[in-house]
Amino acid sequence: MSVAKVVLKKGKTQLFKDGSPMVYSGAVDRIVGRPPPTTGDIVLVTDETEKPIGWGLYNSVSMFCVRLMQLEDEAAKDPSCVLNVDRLLESRISSAVELRRQLRLPSAQTNAYCLVNSEGDRLSGLIVDIFGDEAVVVSSAAWVEKYNQQIRDCISKTNHVNHITWRPSIDILKEEGLDVCCYTAGFALNAARGGALSVTGVDSSSPALEIARENVVLNNLDPRVISFQKEDATHFMKTAIANGDSWDIVILDPPKLAPSRKALQNALGAASMAGRKIKVVCQAGAGCAHPIDPSYPEGEYLLNVLLNDNSEPYFFSSRN
Repeated sequence: MSVAKVVLKKGKTQLFKDGSPMVYSGAVDRIVGRPPPTTGDIVLVTDETEKPIGWGLYNSVSMFCVRLMQLEDEAAKDPSCVLNVDRLLESRISSAVELRRQLRLPSAQTNAYCLVNSEGDRLSGLIVDIFGDEAVVVSSAAWVEKYNQQIRDCISKTNHVNHITWRPSIDILKEEGLDVCCYTAGFALNAARGGALSVTGVDSSSPALEIARENVVLNNLDPRVISFQKEDATHFMKTAIANGDSWDIVILDPPKLAPSRKALQNALGAASMAGRKIKVVCQAGAGCAHPIDPSYPEGEYLLNVLLNDNSEPYFFSSRN
């Protein structure tokens, strides 16, 4: 089998030698091989001297042009998976199932848990959640779509799984979105580009919204899909709650309330608007069914904060 080489730039290799799985296009110096690889093809990833770092799956249209699947030292220990996606899937999904078994999942307390956690289970772009006897597959990488059937076959061997629902990221985006504090609409534009049915961007800055509207034109997006409102975010959200408005996806990425010590009083004033005094009881990350690969710390994205306002405890969850 002829395999193309993705040769990295000098000085850009250590991150991937350490195990980070997502090779971004800016780290690539050249691609060696004819014909050039197409999306979903197996490729070798090498340093600037063409010494192999590992192998992965190529994507010709993503900013992450390769998802590394196996490093050289791993290949030496398990040669059966070298350049073999079917065997690798069997091995990685089997390991994920065994880890959850050791964690006693499912259990008498819950039958809802994460079976495959993307980079945490060394399958970047693939998430599998279990709800009773149903497995929900969330695909965020082209290779996952290409190997759809092989993934289904592996999951179907899992005890208790009788149904599989496949949810590619493009389907997830086919919903209504709200981008609060949208600024020049980076998130809103990507949602519209990804196939959202409608997107509303909200910001208090007229100049920012003017640029946002220009960006809609520059990106050849349908202005009927994406619209903008000039309004204070807090006032907008209070009105939306009062009107019973809702969206499938809400993006809230506000500017810092206190970017400096001088602005601290403004932040305290905003906090006092809630009219509630709270205590932070504890902070925690994702559950044990969401393993994290230390070489990819970006995977540690979930934060749970338990707050108490002296009446009753409640949870507030956010993504870092």
